[in-house]
Formats: sequence, C-alpha cells, structure tokens
Amino acid sequence: MNKSKDTNPDTVIGIKLEIGFSTQESYHQLYGNRKIPEYLAELGFTVIETPIGLEIEREALMEHVICCLNAGLKASLHTYSENTIFNPAFFSPEENNLCRLLHQRFLSLAAEVSCLQQSPTVVTIHPAAGGSEDSRRDLVDRSVSFFSWAHEWCCRNAPEVRLVAELQISPNPEEPLQRIGDIYDELLEIVTRSHIQACWDFGHAYLNTQRYGVQLYPPDGLLPRIGHVHCHDVQSDDHHPLVYNTVPWKDFIKLLINRGFDGSIILEVPPSKFLDAGGIHSLTYSLKALENWIKQCKGNRE
Repeated sequence: MNKSKDTNPDTVIGIKLEIGFSTQESYHQLYGNRKIPEYLAELGFTVIETPIGLEIEREALMEHVICCLNAGLKASLHTYSENTIFNPAFFSPEENNLCRLLHQRFLSLAAEVSCLQQSPTVVTIHPAAGGSEDSRRDLVDRSVSFFSWAHEWCCRNAPEVRLVAELQISPNPEEPLQRIGDIYDELLEIVTRSHIQACWDFGHAYLNTQRYGVQLYPPDGLLPRIGHVHCHDVQSDDHHPLVYNTVPWKDFIKLLINRGFDGSIILEVPPSKFLDAGGIHSLTYSLKALENWIKQCKGNRE
C-alpha cells in the first residue's frame, strides 16, 4: 500500500521523473538497483511530474505513465517550448498557428493521461518568452490570449485537464530575453484574465528576489489561485534538495495551507542535484521534511 495514502491522506507530494529514466545514468547512480517508481511510491510520493517537449512521442509517454500508475503514482505534465516558434509569444488563434497546434497536442495527451489514471492531470505551462526588443505588454496579452484559448479548449474537449501558468525565473541581466510571469502581479493578471490557476515555483521566487529585489511573497490575491507548487532549494542556482535552508519554503507552504491549498507539491529536483547533495539520503530527507512540515501546518490550522 502507498504509504502516503495510509498515513497522511491529505498530503499530495510528487517528484520529477523523466521519460526514459531507466536508461539514464544519473538515475542509476542515484537509485542503484531499486525499481524507481515502486520505490518512490513506497517512500510516500503520490504524483510524478514528467517534462515533455517538442519531440514527445505518444507511445513513450503512455508507457511511462502506465509504468508509474502500476506502481501507484499518478502523473502530471510540464511542457517546454522556450526559444522556439511554438512558444506562447508566437500564439495566435488561427487553426494553423504552430504554437496552438503543438499545445493542442500536449493537451490531447494530457486528456489521455486523465483517462488512464481516472483523475485530473495538471499541465504546467510557462507564459510567453520574448526578446529584449519586444513589448512586454504585448507579450503579457499574448500569454493571456494563449491561456484563454487553452482553457476554453480544455473546457470543451478535456475537462479533466488542469492548466497552471508557472512563475518563471527572470533572465540573467546579460540575457537579451524577457520571461513573462516572472513577477507576481504579472502572473496574477495572466491567471485572472485567463481563468486558470498558477504554479508557484519557490526557487524561482527566491532567485528573482535575490537578483532583482522583487517581492518575495505573493500578494493575497494570488494565493487562492495557486493550484500547483514546485518546491526546491537554492545554492548558486535552483532545483536543489531541501537541505541548504536557503529558500523559505516552510513559510511558503504555511501560507498556502492557511489558505486551504489542496494541490500538488512537486519536489522539482533532478537526480544530479540529489547526487551533489549526498545521494538518496538527500531525497528521503527532503520528502520527510516536507511531510512533517505539512502535517504540522495542518495540525496547527485545525
């Protein structure tokens, strides 16, 4: 039996798991001879988040999802399209628009996943990214147009698919790039106008504040619109296990729980970062820290 269902039914904690994990050396180094999905379920994870991009193959994705479902893990998806003409910066509502066509395929795949697991599938998508010469207001409006179309498409064709727009990480100062939704007020505008939810990325929030002095904690208006979380720590970069006490992730989770958050918290850490932090112990430590803190916050609220 899945431990999390047995001991803490209200906790939904997931972890990043890539398609083809069984052939990747970093996964072998971290997990050894363990059967990875089964091991993650035994630890107490209930969800896996799988990255998908332009070259995603339906058969490979479905095989991956079935493997995880057989172990007791449900799936969410995280799409990537930056630096391509498929990015929301290039969206228009015409049926032959390339951004629309790609994301319609992503959403159709998510609908298939929902059918397989008989429960909703969260799909995390980044708002538009454009060049430094682009109008930021135009990029915001294109993001809204894209997410509004995607939301309406899901309402008509895939009601079990849950869209979330992610808080992005701001580009480095020397990058000729703009990422829309890397500040809270902008993300709030996008999700409000599009009628979707937000993904709060803790590491992105922390680094954006450290680099540019923007607001660390989200405005009250955004908190009830957060439906999904990427939780990780920071050293010089992000996506590290929760062992460095850099990101105030406990404060962030407490804020969410006090507002009735019932979405998934994804430990968005690749195997290489677990290995850098000491291996499998850094994974189990991070999970236990999350479980204990969520339980404490919910206990205090009650």
